[in-house]
Order: sequence, then structure tokens, then C-alpha cells
Amino acid sequence: MIRLIDKLQKAADYGQSLGATYAELRAESLNRNNSQYEDGRVRSISQRIEEGAAIRVLAGGTWGFVSTSDLSIDGLKSSVKDAYSLALSASKARNQPIELAEIKPVQDKVLLKVGRNPTEVDPDEKIAYAAKLWKETQRLDSRVSAITVRQRDGYGTKYIATNEGTQLEIGFGHVHLWVWVTAKENGKITGSRDETGSSSLGWEYYEHNQTPEVVAERVVNRVKRQLAGSTPKPGSFPCVLGPNVVGTLAHEALGHLGEADLTLQSPFNGKMGQYIAPKGVTMVDDGTIKDGMGTDKYDDEGVPTSRVELIKDGILHALLTDREYAHRTGLPASGNARAQDYRYSPMIRMRNTFFERGDVSDDELFEGIDFGYYCLSVAGGQAQMNASFQVGIQEAYEIVNGELGNSVTNMSISGIATDALLQIEGVGKDEFRFEEGRCGKGQEALISDGGPRIRFGSGPITFGGKA
Repeated sequence: MIRLIDKLQKAADYGQSLGATYAELRAESLNRNNSQYEDGRVRSISQRIEEGAAIRVLAGGTWGFVSTSDLSIDGLKSSVKDAYSLALSASKARNQPIELAEIKPVQDKVLLKVGRNPTEVDPDEKIAYAAKLWKETQRLDSRVSAITVRQRDGYGTKYIATNEGTQLEIGFGHVHLWVWVTAKENGKITGSRDETGSSSLGWEYYEHNQTPEVVAERVVNRVKRQLAGSTPKPGSFPCVLGPNVVGTLAHEALGHLGEADLTLQSPFNGKMGQYIAPKGVTMVDDGTIKDGMGTDKYDDEGVPTSRVELIKDGILHALLTDREYAHRTGLPASGNARAQDYRYSPMIRMRNTFFERGDVSDDELFEGIDFGYYCLSVAGGQAQMNASFQVGIQEAYEIVNGELGNSVTNMSISGIATDALLQIEGVGKDEFRFEEGRCGKGQEALISDGGPRIRFGSGPITFGGKA
């Protein structure tokens, strides 16, 4: 019986015989599970096998893309021919042909070994986890009035073959948990959002790392502080942002500006090699760090992932690229081409985005602030390509005379991230935990972000009511 990788290779070679400059086939087989639990009952639960192939052909200087569930040799060749025809049709309206940066073809097999394959865990055990989480939140605080628990997981294999000779077989998977808790007291209603997951561990992640007790304590503590918090003062003040908020700004408000397919429309355009932050500030996207939610050995073009210092010691130093934009910019192919699944074509996406630690102690970060805010956790928000952002904060405290004061409720922060960069007054030296999540850019990607505590001067960040 012919192996799937050999079928893909034959189809890629067929694309070259048609006249394609480049032919790439990426097949996936994924067992995916989803469930939602609300207030003591199962809202939904599903399991499905997702299997198919993405065919991408470069011909006439333009991409043609087709996805199919037919993994026979004839079916794959037919899809390659369709993608080739689409590319030729589109090339008639293209002025500048697409070219790809050269890479060294690789042949590799990457296994994913987990303690417990999440797709093999009995659904009753998953429901029991959600039920225990619900009961634990109520035990910790009777003011908790509602909870939503969404669990999803997947486990499978990805295959990539190109006419250049790349052949990859990659095990991949994830577990992902999203929780929303609502609490109310004397007519005051507030909530706490929590998101966590892993792409390197299986169900054991919930048994040892994120148990119901651990997650419940985290979200309930947040709603307690919200219920007890005071209304924030509107205006601009000095502030210290914690790792979760710093990571959100690194990803949402700044990281997208460094994706080469978006940079031309962003404030980073034309700034390469210039100072955009104080010396000592370094922001990185790294696809190689251990246990990152966005970590992989190769991207979906078969390019090895890498560490990219977007901002290095205050200077805009690099951009995230795929092979197309690596050729356009003259920068290395960074291994950031990612696709949600076989139904999508790869595009430039972040992986694990963060600020590097500095050399400032906690005491120094807060010292000298007569009044300001310490923001720890993000509830949600949005950012634009002009670097403007508005973010809801679900855990924050006043800073009074250099010390932490009262908790604050229903806070939002806004500003221009590129302006805020220039007002960084100190970068903490303590280790930090990455936050796991998802990024949407027309399609979904699993990511991590984070950073040390960072102090900003008064002016670039405005505080107000709930976002």
C-alpha cells in the first residue's frame, strides 16, 4: 500500500511537470473534540475526524490554491491541476510576479509524545472535569452566579511534500480550555475570563498543571477583586503592566505590525534599523521555545522555525516572514507561515511573542509613582493597524506613593502602542509565565505571549471605564 507522503510527492512532481514553479501539498488527519458546559449541564459535545489536503501551486507568478478530502493519487493530481489552472488565470491580472526565497529542502519525521492522548480520554471524564470546576468556583465564593467552560482538543499527523524535495511527517495536537465566570453582589455584576492550553502536553495538562482547583482559584480571586474594587479615575497616569497585559500588547498592538505582509500598512513601515523604543527594550517572536503554544519545529512551508528579534535593544531589527515576503524584503525566511488547517493557505503568523526581561527590580518599577495603576490581567480588547488599542482589564490595583493600594473594577486602557514604546521607563528582571491563547487573522492560530513587568510614564496610556 502506497504511503500518503509518497502520494503527495507524486502529486507535487506532477505539478512541476505541468509547468508550475512550485508545488506544495500539505495533508492532515486530525481527531478533534469540542464540548461546552454551562452551570451544571452539558451544552454541547462533539467529536469528528478532519482529513484532507491543501494544494498550493505557484505558476505564472501567482498562487493557485485548492483543498480536497480526496487523498487518492488521482484525486490529488486532479486538485494540483485545478490549482495550476487557477494560478494561470489569476496571473493575467498580476503586474509583479511572486517569487520565493530559496530554502534547503528537508526530510524529517517529528513525533508528538504525550502522557495521555486527549482524543482517547472518555467524554465522561472531560465532563467530570468541567463539573468539578463549576462546583469548585461555587465552593470558593457563593456570589458566583454562572460559569461557562469550553474544552477542545485534537491530535493527529501533518504531511508536507514539495516539488523541491521537502518531505515532512509531523505529529501535532493541543488541549485548550476557556472559562468565563460571572459573579454578582448587591446589584453589581462582574466577570472573569481565563484561557489556557498546551500543544506539547495531552490530558495530563489538566491532571497536573491546570486542575479544576487551580483554575477555579484563579478566576474566583479575580471576580472577588472586581466586586471589591473601586471605579478607576479617568485620565493618563504612570503605570506598571503585568506579564499578561504586556503579552497582549506585544502580540495584538505591536506584533502584527511586524508581520511582513502587514508592515507596509503599519507604523513600522520604513523604520527598519531605527530606534522605536528605549535602549534595553527587546521584543521577540520565537517558534522554538520549549512548551510554547505556538512552538513547532517547521512551519507549513517546511521552513524551520526560529527566534526573531523584532525589536533589539530599542531598534526595529527584523520582521516575520514566509518565503514570499522573505524574497520581497531580502530578510531570512523565519518559519512563520502557518495555516489553521488543510482548508487554508499558509500566511504569516506569530508564534510565541514576548518582551525580554530587563534589569529593574519590582521595588524600582513602583518607586516614585505618587498615583498610578498596576494592571495584571486582560479581559479582552482590540488593536488596529495604526497601533491604537483598547483593552479591558479584569485585575488591577491603584499605585499610591509607590505602594499597591485598592483593587480597581471595570477598567479599560487605550492608547497608541508605538507611542507607549517610547515611554517605557523600566523593564522588570523577574521571570514570567507565558499566557496561551488564539489569534485570528482571517484564520485561527494557537499562540503564546508574555513579558516581564514594564513601567510606562504618564501620557501614552489612558485609563477609563470598561472596554
